[in-house]
Amino acid sequence: MQARIVAATLLICSSLFAAEPEDPAVALARILAAKGTITAAELSTVESSPAAGRVTALAAMLQRKGLLTRAEGAQFGVTQTPPAPQSAAVAPSTSTGPAQRTDRPVTTRTETSVSLYGTLLMNAFYNTSANNIQDIPLFLSKQGAGGGNDKNFGMTARQTRLGLRLSASDVAGAKLSGQFEFDLLGGKTPFGNGMDMDIFRLRLAYGRLDWKNVAVEAGQDWAIFAPLNPTSLAAFAIPDFSASGNPWIRLPQVRVEVGAGPRDGSHLLVQAAALDPNAGDYPTATFSSSRQPGIGERGRMPALETRVAWSTPSGGGSLTLGLSGHYDHGRNLAAVGPAFQSVDSWGVALDYTVPVSKFFNLTGEAFEGRALGIFSVTAGEAVGAYGTTGGHGVESRGGWTQGQLNFTKRWQMNLGYGLEIPNASQLPVGNRWRNQTYMANIMFKLNPAVTFAWEYRRILTDYRNQIFGNERGDHLNFAAGYIF
Repeated sequence: MQARIVAATLLICSSLFAAEPEDPAVALARILAAKGTITAAELSTVESSPAAGRVTALAAMLQRKGLLTRAEGAQFGVTQTPPAPQSAAVAPSTSTGPAQRTDRPVTTRTETSVSLYGTLLMNAFYNTSANNIQDIPLFLSKQGAGGGNDKNFGMTARQTRLGLRLSASDVAGAKLSGQFEFDLLGGKTPFGNGMDMDIFRLRLAYGRLDWKNVAVEAGQDWAIFAPLNPTSLAAFAIPDFSASGNPWIRLPQVRVEVGAGPRDGSHLLVQAAALDPNAGDYPTATFSSSRQPGIGERGRMPALETRVAWSTPSGGGSLTLGLSGHYDHGRNLAAVGPAFQSVDSWGVALDYTVPVSKFFNLTGEAFEGRALGIFSVTAGEAVGAYGTTGGHGVESRGGWTQGQLNFTKRWQMNLGYGLEIPNASQLPVGNRWRNQTYMANIMFKLNPAVTFAWEYRRILTDYRNQIFGNERGDHLNFAAGYIF
């Protein structure tokens, strides 16, 4: 699930994804199937439902998966808790022919229903400049850093993603659900042939209780602050425009949500959370079995976030605007002695989803803040050394926007731009100062289970008072994904 925005996406299903005169619920279901949110079988259920009941059927599926609250599901006609999902299991064969298949519910020891989902993804890429991550570049190295050998080509499957969704019977009058998700971006095994032996990386791991208008969640999930992300299979594991105006992170947290829906179809969502106070610094030289406190954890309090989002019908769809904030208090220690500088990490972000027409929509975010390194803002430079002008945290501002064109139910184009500008006076000479990214991709859905995508990215990275180090480079990416 990219971003925790499925509820907002469902609210604009009548115009956001449709590109030709067809049922918008089916069009949205196909998009969700392509992203792995619903299965091919669930897509078939939506398509085969009566036209008047397709939105309700899709909303029931998303509520069952814990992606919609009861209050949100009720807006689309869901009047009771949907049945638990079932997965296919392979039965032992009693003949000499192929194994016979039979449908059985898959449950845990506590009778919790479990559904498996994922995206098997292969990416082939080509770069014209040295950068920080070869297959998912965020910013470029200084000009000449590659010694004339900057260009490279490679292939990887490490953006593959797998997950489990869990649901159970009501608990204390609430709908209990959960999600566990990982990908393979955790690093490489230390072998001579370990380049393609990728290591597990935790993405999501949380449990959630949904009452009629209130939800409580605990575990690792997307942060409330700046929750949207662009659409991309080239940047599937690390969102596009990271370090170019797109703050994002998934953190351990305890979250409370309250929703209200007036009769006119508008919807108000208020969220608040206490999170792990990670500031995005590197407290130890190596991350092995030890875990030392970082700048944020030395502040002795959780990070705090809140978001208010308003969705209202507009042009057959829904216009959604959100305003979010982040605060975290930390301590930046001196290299020697007990001295420290306070670091007050803060951020304010505006997010928007605007359905311009049934063929085109706009999404994006704008933010300003300080010491937001954990969100990939001024990454690696968000807090300067003790005693420097950036020792209290480096201020930064930026944002991104994406226009999505839906030509047909199979062809989609996304065009976007992102920009991040830190406060140069708080950075040492030679540090990365401004980063920009232009993005264009085309996606072709062969069927609900198979998607191909081509993406071009132009990255422009500037360094403070070192014009000779400014670099421009291109990233080309081909992706083939199998969604289940």
